[in-house]
Amino acid sequence: MKNLSLFTILIVLTLFDSLLFCQQDNCFEHINQFSTGKDKLTFTVFDYETKEPLIGAAIYSFDLKKILASTDIYGVARTDKGLEGNLEVSYIAYYSICFTLEDTSIDSVLLRMEPEFLNFGDGVVMLDTNTISPNEKGKFEAEQDLIENKIRLFIKNKPTIEQFSYAETHNFEFIIWEGNNSYREAYNEVVIGFLNNKYDKNVEEELRAICWRNYQP
Repeated sequence: MKNLSLFTILIVLTLFDSLLFCQQDNCFEHINQFSTGKDKLTFTVFDYETKEPLIGAAIYSFDLKKILASTDIYGVARTDKGLEGNLEVSYIAYYSICFTLEDTSIDSVLLRMEPEFLNFGDGVVMLDTNTISPNEKGKFEAEQDLIENKIRLFIKNKPTIEQFSYAETHNFEFIIWEGNNSYREAYNEVVIGFLNNKYDKNVEEELRAICWRNYQP
């Protein structure tokens, strides 16, 4: 059984390498979905760079509002097929991946997760003659933008229709941001706090349910 599991992982790693260069419609950089005829839905979760399996990654269903399974020592977790709504795979100190199954026939999902590095590589910036970090700059500029009624959240990818609709309903906009990660997180934290107070609800949790931090295909 152990040899079989190791063989399975070897096949998965080989698939990951080849999928990075494929041209098919279902070829994504961080997530791949397949229909192979299995009775159960299998999630295989790896580190994006090292390809090491991630042990204890949680598979969460926003539709069922619960964790469905956690990955084992091989980075594998199994659940029933036919799940609906957005799913989230999360692991401590890694960026979560949020997605929806392409159809009910999907029985294998391969995910490559990236660690949350605090990036201070952009150096420091000057503001009012004081040297501050990107984190501090993000908080300061978010507060200034809110004063000017510029309400926005920075994301890495073009917003989906669902995300755009949510932003429109809550009177803010998503802005694609490719700069410093710590600046973006600090800026967004301030804006989300503002939206929480404005609408008297947990906006962050609602954003999580629509995959707003997601890596898009």
